[in-house]
Amino acid sequence: MTPKLKVGLIVDSEIASKQIDQLVKLSLNSNLYEISYLIIQETKQNSGNIVSKVFRKIGKNGFNGIVRSATFKIIIKIESLFVKNHKDIFKDFFDKFDLKLYGIKSIVVKPNVSPSGLVYIYTEEDLKKIEYLNIDLLIRGGSGILRGKILDVCHKGIISFHHADNDVNRGGPPGFWEVFDKQKRTGFTIQLLNNELDGGEVIFKGFVATSFLYTLNYVNLISKSTVFLHKAIESLLDGNSHSLNYPSKPYSYPLYMTPRLLHQLRYVISTFIILIGRVYQKLLARKYRWGVAYQFVEKWDEVTLWRSTKIKNPPNHFLADPFIWHKDGSHYCFMEDYNYKTKLGCISVYEITKDGYKELGVALKEPFHLSYPYLLESNDELYMCPGTQHSKDIRLYKCIDFPLKWELEKIIIKDVSATDTNIFYADSKWWLLTNICSSGLGDHNSELHVFSSDELLTDSWKPNLNNPVIFDSLSARNGGMLFKQGEAFRVFQRQGWDIYGEAFGVTKITELTDSTYDEEVQFIVEPKFFKGIKGTHTYSYKNGLIAVDFVEINNIKK
Repeated sequence: MTPKLKVGLIVDSEIASKQIDQLVKLSLNSNLYEISYLIIQETKQNSGNIVSKVFRKIGKNGFNGIVRSATFKIIIKIESLFVKNHKDIFKDFFDKFDLKLYGIKSIVVKPNVSPSGLVYIYTEEDLKKIEYLNIDLLIRGGSGILRGKILDVCHKGIISFHHADNDVNRGGPPGFWEVFDKQKRTGFTIQLLNNELDGGEVIFKGFVATSFLYTLNYVNLISKSTVFLHKAIESLLDGNSHSLNYPSKPYSYPLYMTPRLLHQLRYVISTFIILIGRVYQKLLARKYRWGVAYQFVEKWDEVTLWRSTKIKNPPNHFLADPFIWHKDGSHYCFMEDYNYKTKLGCISVYEITKDGYKELGVALKEPFHLSYPYLLESNDELYMCPGTQHSKDIRLYKCIDFPLKWELEKIIIKDVSATDTNIFYADSKWWLLTNICSSGLGDHNSELHVFSSDELLTDSWKPNLNNPVIFDSLSARNGGMLFKQGEAFRVFQRQGWDIYGEAFGVTKITELTDSTYDEEVQFIVEPKFFKGIKGTHTYSYKNGLIAVDFVEINNIKK
């Protein structure tokens, strides 16, 4: 058995954040590397009693800096109480963890700190200590901008993550300014460090949808980036890592810092208004409620959507994720039918004619939530691959008696949190495009994963070597598949600021192999075709009929 490569983790203390603890836990299951040493940075900044620390901070940041830092911590503390109750997975996120429990060896280093308090320069003595350890890679998990010879002390270098898109946001706090500015997405960058601030070779970038609450955005960002830092380390050590080759360009944005008191006040007021609005809507039984509309057309890319006919939602339900099927001269629309009382969705079917629509009944129901009833045909058999993320697998159901009787045929991928799966046949293979959450947070909006197989009914689907092929909340999530003249087109969702399914677009898949994926955007559809709608995210076409969904705020009881 090949021995694991040795990795050093730079930290400020053996008492670490959830992020560092999570990374250490991920490393324990790695066959490629182990965190062999903790390199503990001991500086005057993190040593001494509370009084001396306060005076040093006043000297560096001034009294105003101390005040705004303190008030910002209060905001985080209050928000964290809400976040802890939001999901069980968040309960310990803001706790501290003792790395000594993992039995990792440690050494102490004492780097010199610049007058600004930002740049750390390692002494010759400290460099010799680290060289003696004979480690392959360093992970920057502590404070300070590392400069000088420390960057070259390991033959694989130093890997670090920057919790923002370093092209537009340098500084901090991580994930705050994206919320403040109501940006649609929040990025993170994984890179090998060099002497340039936030520079270095970029080996991975990802973008998650921005939440309305800073701490929620922070938790999602940190959790996602930690998982992919672990994956980037394995790829780097295995020789599969590659530079993304982003072109160098001037950084034209400011260096972001802890928000000033005025910024904090604006943020608090904005957040309070949002929360009050949500309480008000709840009291009036008004919610974001999806609906479905349809239209008979000749071509799916030549449609005037405002001419579409809405299907009326049943009381206390919403309809979404429409998929059209054509059989024996008739059109049928399969869709998610969500019940607000049970908080579960099933798959319902409507027959659609030029004279109107008729509800036929429930096609598929499970004890867990169902959505996105993707339909496909193979060997004259009709299958459905619905969204089943709560069952932790990807399933194929076979039609026994069209359109209302279906039976589970095969679980094709097990032990995965995935949803909105597209399956199609091209180039003598079956291809599966799905949205996977790698962090365990239930975020299926950011990652597009591709799998392939020679057979449809198999559980041996081969993942693309570069999964996720897309990591961007503006385009990763599926919204359907379209076909024209033998070419495949993917419908993608665009997530907005604090809104799921803000818009959709259509891309032509231009490259699809076991190791590559590429697509070209054809068009984007904004939620403008009906008055007052807030979003749209699924689009389907079959034999002269299109269906689209949309979301608006209305009374769910009507």
